[in-house]
Amino acid sequence: MAEPNPPGRRTSKPAGLLRGMARRAPSAVADCLLVFSIYMLAAGVRTGGRLDAPSPVETAALALLAGLFQVGANSLFEIYWRDWSVAALEDLVALLKSSAVAFAILFLLDTLTEPHVLPYAALFSGAPIVLLLMCAMKLEPRWGDIMRVAFGRGRAGETVAIVGAGRTGQLLARDLLQHGGTDYQIVGFVDDDRRKWGTYIRGIRVEGGIHQLRDTLTRLRVSLVVIAMRRPTPELVRRVVAACEGSDVRIRAVAGISIDPSDTRGLRPLRIEELLGRDAVNLDTSEAREFLRGRRVLITGAAGSIGSELARQVSAFEPAALLLLDTSESGLHDVRESLGRGRERIVLGDVRDESRMLRLFESERPEVVFHAAAYKHVPILEQEPAQAIMTNVLGTASVLAAALGSGVEHFVFISTDKAVAPTSVLGLTKRFGELLTLAHAGSFGRRYCVVRFGNVLGSVGSVVPIFERQIDAGGPVTVTHPKATRYFMTIAEAVGLVIEAGAIARVGDLLVLDMGAPVSIDELARKMIRLRGLRTPQDIAIEHIGLRPGEKLHEDLFFPSEARVGSEHPRVHRAEGSVHADLNQLRGVMAALTRLVRNGDDEAAVALLRSATDRGSEELTVLEHGEPE
Repeated sequence: MAEPNPPGRRTSKPAGLLRGMARRAPSAVADCLLVFSIYMLAAGVRTGGRLDAPSPVETAALALLAGLFQVGANSLFEIYWRDWSVAALEDLVALLKSSAVAFAILFLLDTLTEPHVLPYAALFSGAPIVLLLMCAMKLEPRWGDIMRVAFGRGRAGETVAIVGAGRTGQLLARDLLQHGGTDYQIVGFVDDDRRKWGTYIRGIRVEGGIHQLRDTLTRLRVSLVVIAMRRPTPELVRRVVAACEGSDVRIRAVAGISIDPSDTRGLRPLRIEELLGRDAVNLDTSEAREFLRGRRVLITGAAGSIGSELARQVSAFEPAALLLLDTSESGLHDVRESLGRGRERIVLGDVRDESRMLRLFESERPEVVFHAAAYKHVPILEQEPAQAIMTNVLGTASVLAAALGSGVEHFVFISTDKAVAPTSVLGLTKRFGELLTLAHAGSFGRRYCVVRFGNVLGSVGSVVPIFERQIDAGGPVTVTHPKATRYFMTIAEAVGLVIEAGAIARVGDLLVLDMGAPVSIDELARKMIRLRGLRTPQDIAIEHIGLRPGEKLHEDLFFPSEARVGSEHPRVHRAEGSVHADLNQLRGVMAALTRLVRNGDDEAAVALLRSATDRGSEELTVLEHGEPE
């Protein structure tokens, strides 16, 4: 059976009106009787109760016609097809238009009759009464809200202060008032726009700026603060959170236009990224465009947190080809779906497979390589050092060898702050990867570089998702040490800066991203609990479990021997005076590591790796950055 109105085919307006009127007949009849009664009453008042001028029948007939005209005009302006429980200004304007059209027809008809059936006084006095009563009838679903506004009958629900009196805040107030039932009582707005201070929005006062929020919370006894902005800046979020410190006020943000209390997506908790994040990276630079547009780009570890975001951002620059390499079939599928299947090509493979890498590079001839493939979880790699060495060291070596053999000019090695004065297996393997990349750059004069940065918020297995799961489970939230700190930035910011770093990199550059100030892990946990509207320790406890194997109390971004200097980008720094190793020496270490790993001697392999990365100024040569002569 065919659909009565299949998608893509619109029913004609007259046919739709006829079918709709059958369901809306009671409302139409009520409108007709209302108009008939008003004009009969107006005519009777005007003639002193006598309806014999010209005759009662003619007066009643014209009044009935007035009712039919009104029904027809209402149908023309689709009055009966509107949801009056959420009536807006547009709906009232449509009702005004329909009433004006109906009155114009009635006036014209009455003028053409001689003598006039309805006196002009009756016409002009009846018309506004018709409009007023018809508005009252249509707004019947809103009578409760109107009574609350008119007589100040407050709601018994949460008292809400809205941050932001702009369009989003106005829509939020509308939806909370219309659909919130007794769940919400909006008591005030705050907004930094001075022009709005002291004004009223839907009868609710704009109390002042965000700097007055703390006073507003106390004075109006607010229990819930909602940030009504699509993309609140981290600075604004921090100001709101600071104003709510020391109170039981919960903080939420707008998740969508419609705020339905039965839909938990309407108001959402703040994300820690919104509190700790910084301004977005401007990727619309000539360096980034020239670096990527029209080139063949390969991303290893493309299914991971960094790799997948790299794929999304690189694809926006319209590379000639985008090759996504990873061992995770499902992860690669998800990345491709997020890209919309454009120029990207999925490559299922392992960076440890040297012959596979050689064939891939020879056939695809990438021009730019972002090497993000790595094992990265510190406690796991402490238990499985051989796997860390095989992927993070030998895998990096195989990709570098393939890149060198196929003439890749740009190679970006993704490193970590754990490579600085490394104590963990992860840090040791990443430091060796740094030395290996820089050695290839120095030996062959290629624009190979290292980009070093700290933790990214929200990556798989990182502390933020772990804390979120623990909070959802009711706690406790486990923190390693009350004084432990880490550097954090959002994934999007880190990847944007990695691209910028790759674009400006010179031969053998070691580039460090500006991570801002280190963040206390304990304070991070407390803020995440606070953003959920919970308290510590009353609602969620924090448990200090001690540093795990391989972990440090604090991380560093630079070695003592490395001088931090600026670059062409304000948030990317060069590490001048970084240690460069001899490539043949590193190859000898890798040959020994391969034998030890194959023999299962993990302890000796880690000891050799530690010795190779600890030699520093004793056996490794310190070179100045710059193009080779």
